[in-house]
Amino acid sequence: MAKKKRKVQPPLVSKDALVKNWSNPKTKKLFKQIGIFSIASQALLYLFSQYGAGYQLLNYMFLSTGRFDDLRNGIVQNKYFFSPELLDIKGFASVASPPMIFLWHIYEIFVKTESALIISLILTYLVLALVVWLATKDILATIFLLTLHPILFAFARANPDMWVLIATCIAGIALIRGKNWVVAVMFGLMSALKFPFLLFGLIFLFRKDFKNLSLQGVITVVVFFLPLLGKPWGIMEQINVFNTIVARYYQDYVIGDAGMMFNVSLFGLEKPLMYLLQGNSLLTANQARDVAIAALTVQIISLILLAVLLLAVPVYQHVKTSKASDKQLSSSSETDLYLVFFLFLALLQCLFPQIAAEYRLAQLVVIVALLYSVKSRFLENRLNLILLILIFLPKHFLVISFPAGVANIVTISSLISPVLLIVLAFRIQSYLSHNGFFAPILNLTMRSKSRS
Repeated sequence: MAKKKRKVQPPLVSKDALVKNWSNPKTKKLFKQIGIFSIASQALLYLFSQYGAGYQLLNYMFLSTGRFDDLRNGIVQNKYFFSPELLDIKGFASVASPPMIFLWHIYEIFVKTESALIISLILTYLVLALVVWLATKDILATIFLLTLHPILFAFARANPDMWVLIATCIAGIALIRGKNWVVAVMFGLMSALKFPFLLFGLIFLFRKDFKNLSLQGVITVVVFFLPLLGKPWGIMEQINVFNTIVARYYQDYVIGDAGMMFNVSLFGLEKPLMYLLQGNSLLTANQARDVAIAALTVQIISLILLAVLLLAVPVYQHVKTSKASDKQLSSSSETDLYLVFFLFLALLQCLFPQIAAEYRLAQLVVIVALLYSVKSRFLENRLNLILLILIFLPKHFLVISFPAGVANIVTISSLISPVLLIVLAFRIQSYLSHNGFFAPILNLTMRSKSRS
């Protein structure tokens, strides 16, 4: 009896799919020049926000008693999460996934003093520095990338994103080396920690790599639910508490006025504009709620429109070039394109949620390090580099205040960053489309329509 042939899944990217040299010999020099300009500009903006009319960013991040609050509060509060008694505590609206709480519990065991907390953060930062250096193999590039504002902001707040950054870099290195299962495991861990990272599974979906897509899903589910088994309450009871706390968070941060200071999402642009349209009149709590709900409606419409426009870019490019072949991506550009698509997915996780603080931009920084490691042609474009640097720079030198009782304050960072992210999103889609990244799936779609 003849043996059935086993279908071999092609690697996510071929092992030799590495760009050996920059197409433009001036690219590395350009990267260094923009890096020096970025560091100098960032330092000046920090000082200007500290001593000028803007928000005192330097004090908030490094000098105040509120630094490292995300981790410090997590260590103190981790024992209360998922407890049904938590619902009786009015005003408690902190959201954390079960694996995040588990990590906070580990910190609680070993971190007993402020000095121990600082040492733990330094060690975490050094681990990130190591994996970024393993990607770039360039000391100057590593120093530049690790001193960018979103990275420093993540560590100044000691936010769980600092762990996700390490996982992102490991996933990117594994992607470059063709270790698909490592990519799936890292994506699964990241998704369990913060649900928006499920979006990264689109990389497997585009490649029809359902095996590793399933592995990512299994890792996400297992890592999410496993910590719940160690609690004295039932899983469904804990899930009910989780859903209630998420609803409280939504009420305070999305409907309410919290989360407007450092929000880089599209909603962070639309909601303040809706408030500004109200003029200088003092709004009641109900009126402020109506404004927030109107902003949510505008966001849904704008996101649908933006998604349609972003999808239209590859379709237009495909029709324009009239290429309907199944030609595979060249080995010299395959890794580059997958990493740029990775950058695009990370960008969407900044742009699409209602709340996306500035430390979420650190995901883009890490993926830029990966693009640097493969000498991506995307980084050869001066406009792309300038856009990235403008996104990464702190923009808190101007504060907009709202009438009392409506909201706290918002900086122009929340107004400028979403616009820059949208421009970069279209630049990425254009780059991917021009280089044929979407051609295989568009050809398949066109063939399916012709058959029907």
